[in-house]
Amino acid sequence: MFRAACLTKENEAKVTSLAINLSRHRRQICSVFVLMKTERIRDPVHDLITFDNSGLVDEFVWKLLKTPDLQRLRRIKQLGVSEFVFPSASHSRFAHSVGVFHNARRLVKLIQREIGLKRVEGIFNVERAKVALFAALLHDIGHGPFSHAFEEARKALAAERGEPSSTKAKIRKHETFTADMIEDSASEIRYILELAGVQAGEVADLIRAETPTDMYHAVVSSSFDADRLDYLVRDRYMTGTGAGAIDLEWLMDNVRVAEVDFSPPGPDSADHIYEHSFCLGYKARDAAEDFLLARYRLYTNVYFHKTTRGIEQLVSAFFRFVAREIAASQSVTGLPDDHQLVRFFLPGGETTANYRSLDDAVVWGALHAIAASGTGPAKEIATRILNRGKPICLDVQQSFPEDAERQRRLKHRLDATFKNRLGESVFRDATKLSIYGEIGADDGRAQKRLMIQMSDDNLKEITDFKDATIADSGRQRSFERYYFLNDSEYKMAENTIDSIKGRRA
Repeated sequence: MFRAACLTKENEAKVTSLAINLSRHRRQICSVFVLMKTERIRDPVHDLITFDNSGLVDEFVWKLLKTPDLQRLRRIKQLGVSEFVFPSASHSRFAHSVGVFHNARRLVKLIQREIGLKRVEGIFNVERAKVALFAALLHDIGHGPFSHAFEEARKALAAERGEPSSTKAKIRKHETFTADMIEDSASEIRYILELAGVQAGEVADLIRAETPTDMYHAVVSSSFDADRLDYLVRDRYMTGTGAGAIDLEWLMDNVRVAEVDFSPPGPDSADHIYEHSFCLGYKARDAAEDFLLARYRLYTNVYFHKTTRGIEQLVSAFFRFVAREIAASQSVTGLPDDHQLVRFFLPGGETTANYRSLDDAVVWGALHAIAASGTGPAKEIATRILNRGKPICLDVQQSFPEDAERQRRLKHRLDATFKNRLGESVFRDATKLSIYGEIGADDGRAQKRLMIQMSDDNLKEITDFKDATIADSGRQRSFERYYFLNDSEYKMAENTIDSIKGRRA
């Protein structure tokens, strides 16, 4: 009687909860003492990537690779719509993330080497190294479908809603989603990090921070970080482009750790701030210049390719048109009311849970559904994307090479002529690029400068050599294009060019 009375539903729930917790703690204890089986991943860039007990975090990284958040990256392409131009560029952000972890592991070993050789004072910080390795693996989990096109669409939608400064509207960027997903108390990621003895908040904070606080942070964010060391090689290989080769092994062999001044440049900067970060030995100076040139060429030949940028404009427009329809009627013709895109674009729908449900496959399904059963501009854009119906491109720089004044007049005339069509059937795309600056040094932030260590251990910025191939001139190359859906509007733009040429003659 007494025992039966005690087994109430409330007590049963407590017993069940206790059993679950005991089971969880048992798995925690077992995971510490059971040696992992050696696992391998074949990679076209890094060859054989091995996970075994010799690594600081290999066992836990292997567990993380199986989580839904990492597996989702299999369904998000690294280069978005670049496969419309480079058919073999279909590699995923999952493959890239594995490669970044592999590079991070190598960089951490270089830090160990530098400390062991007494080139850097102190002892190797195992805990900080673990945080850096996990951050390298997880740095991209917050990317949305079609990555940058999705973010640009959300920025435009924020501007349309009347948020401050139409070109500077604030949104939750992929870095923020990444940190939120890592810190999510219900996620498998947080649980696995705890098993490894690492706080999820430390990993998230490292990803959020723009300026590194130590050499371990430099593994994830520096002029020579694990991320760019993977995508420079992987994206070149997968696109098949001949430009942009780098000597990765020679660069790796010449990586050094030294105190770098992280204070902002200029006479009004604060006191000098020195932190340990990566630099390159003098022998690798030529390879370092090739490294910067390679990044520049990948941007000019691949990332800023006119057709790629044009298709990105279409994808961004598709997201905007779908979101507008949802805002107006709480639904989209052609999609079920509980579709992932509908849930996300509903008021208050930009939650981490809804964001997690989105990937390229979901969007491709929506494109097919709306192309078949949708209406209006969303249907037209969806059909174009599915059939590679690229927009017509007008390149401002090609129209008037080396003539800044006529380029300015052309942009002014086109903006005025198509004022009410911009973002609807005419799309404007503008960006800038420099070999060393926004691309080479990310807006001049100190931790992004590429430093060369001289024979006397002093550091010299790569642009400061008298015979430097790459000069810190601050010059930028502009890429300004207009994309047209209709032949008639493109013909109007051509007439504008002819008019400006005639007036100048």
